[in-house]
Amino acid sequence: MIDEKIAKAPVTGSVEQVMTELVRSANVNAVFGQPVEREGATIIPCSEIAVGLGMGSGAGPVDERGNPTGGGSGAGGGSRGRPIAVIVVTRDGVRVEPILDLTKVALAGLTTGAFMLIWLGRLIGLGRKGKGPSFSKLEKAIKG
Repeated sequence: MIDEKIAKAPVTGSVEQVMTELVRSANVNAVFGQPVEREGATIIPCSEIAVGLGMGSGAGPVDERGNPTGGGSGAGGGSRGRPIAVIVVTRDGVRVEPILDLTKVALAGLTTGAFMLIWLGRLIGLGRKGKGPSFSKLEKAIKG
């Protein structure tokens, strides 16, 4: 017979281990790389770091002997890093040189272009069928 008491999920050190490792790895060395010296200049790479973590658990009723009959658990996570800039230190001073992500620029351009084409098509009446005034009607209304 199964008792209606809910068994407590076993407490393990896995959550603590994951959090400890996350805190240990999230430090300045994850963002700023080792300085490189070349021709009188020191270059320090800078990165952007993103970390995500998710966990779950479960429980269930206990049987007549007090043994849990349910179960469950789960965890997942990931991280990502990408270069965003370099700090250049020379005799003339310090400057930050951003690293341009051409993929993001291209995607932003494609998205903007598609957005403009869709709205231009709607303005001139492509695919309209009783969906409001056309561009010529709008132009006449503006000119008055």
